[in-house]
Amino acid sequence: MQTISTVFWDLDGTLIDSEHLHMQSGDYATQILERELQLKATPLSGDLTGMENRAVFDLLFANAKLANNQQMFERWQQLAINFFIERVNSSQQIRQSAELVKHFAAQGIVQSVVSNSTQEVITHSLTQLGILNQFNQIFSRDRVERGKPHPEIYLSALNYHGQAAENCLVFEDSATGIAAAKAAGLNVVGIGDATLSHNPTHTVSLDKNNWLELLSVHYTF
Repeated sequence: MQTISTVFWDLDGTLIDSEHLHMQSGDYATQILERELQLKATPLSGDLTGMENRAVFDLLFANAKLANNQQMFERWQQLAINFFIERVNSSQQIRQSAELVKHFAAQGIVQSVVSNSTQEVITHSLTQLGILNQFNQIFSRDRVERGKPHPEIYLSALNYHGQAAENCLVFEDSATGIAAAKAAGLNVVGIGDATLSHNPTHTVSLDKNNWLELLSVHYTF
């Protein structure tokens, strides 16, 4: 039984059901650039869940030779952020995660958010959910050189908290996030059935309500 003293939460698809909104935000920003620059972005396929904005932008605009254009990336990203924050709200909160956040807080367990989203998006989303004050720190993509699936953002979080990886638990909903957390040596719980193939031993279903009971088989809080 592993004793957990610190919990790291991914944001999108983990604390809030917002992956679809991020897709819509990216589509909106892409359409604006296509119209302004008179070009056509590359249609995307496959699972983009958890992928950082820069990687998505590069996939969209590599053929238009914008992949290394920092100015255009920042414009695209800000368009997407503005679209997102105007539409995210508390109705998208994942109830089981919210209950765990409150339970861990009552137990005195330190919690932080570790996400490929920007500081602006994370802060706004947590404020909308009414749980911003439950988190000790926010580790966003704009605080590190490399986003997930690279482990840098989780290693930064570990260093900040001064914790050993084995005493920390991560909640993630994507292959990208799970890969980053595992590369940092962290205990990982996958949220949603889509994570089964990436983290088969420790996964909780959005259709179930007994998350704490399931986690207590492996961890002490």
